[in-house]
Amino acid sequence: MLEKVRRACDQAEGVELPGQSPQFPQYTDPVAKFRQELERTGGVFFDARQPKELPAVLTSVMKQSDSTEIYWEDEQLFQRHGLPFTLRNPEAFAKGFLVYSFHFRQEMKLPILLNSKRYERSELARVSLSASSAGLGVAETGSVVHEVRSGAGRLLSVLPPAHVVFLSEKDLLMNHAELFRSLPLGQYGSALTLVTGPSRTADIEKTLVIGVHGPKQLFVILTS
Repeated sequence: MLEKVRRACDQAEGVELPGQSPQFPQYTDPVAKFRQELERTGGVFFDARQPKELPAVLTSVMKQSDSTEIYWEDEQLFQRHGLPFTLRNPEAFAKGFLVYSFHFRQEMKLPILLNSKRYERSELARVSLSASSAGLGVAETGSVVHEVRSGAGRLLSVLPPAHVVFLSEKDLLMNHAELFRSLPLGQYGSALTLVTGPSRTADIEKTLVIGVHGPKQLFVILTS
């Protein structure tokens, strides 16, 4: 087998490699482009750059996902996106507990009151809606970039049937060239995942199935 590969390589004509990178697109309104591409893949976009919009936006997310609880990734999410909260157990995040908020009648009120429970995968299996913060976003494809961190890792973003991602406008990039230029080695976690819309696959008989490898619903909330 290897000999056949060698003979084929010897007979193949060399292809000249490109001497420069291709031109990547630029957009006059990257937010509008991001929204367009996200919604083309079945994602749901909310503009909450005005903080007063957040309660109504999160209420809408809970109603659309039929959830009364939100499980939150970490404390950095609240600090990064200016979400006011109070924590019943001040050490919950430090101890790696699952941190969640309960909302009567699926109505969000601020500040968010956070409860906690011990981290167990059986608990994760019962989560219907989770929330995380995107490290970056790409307008070109409507993608968000997840960084794997300690604690729940990727589980909180892929196990629940619905997931909401908070993305800061200052972290929204034009294209993938800007993305890879903005990823200096050693400054991010063990892995980065680019997510574009809800999970989907057509591996079996070319039949499109939603939610096989991740959430069926993906919401992206843009903050300032």
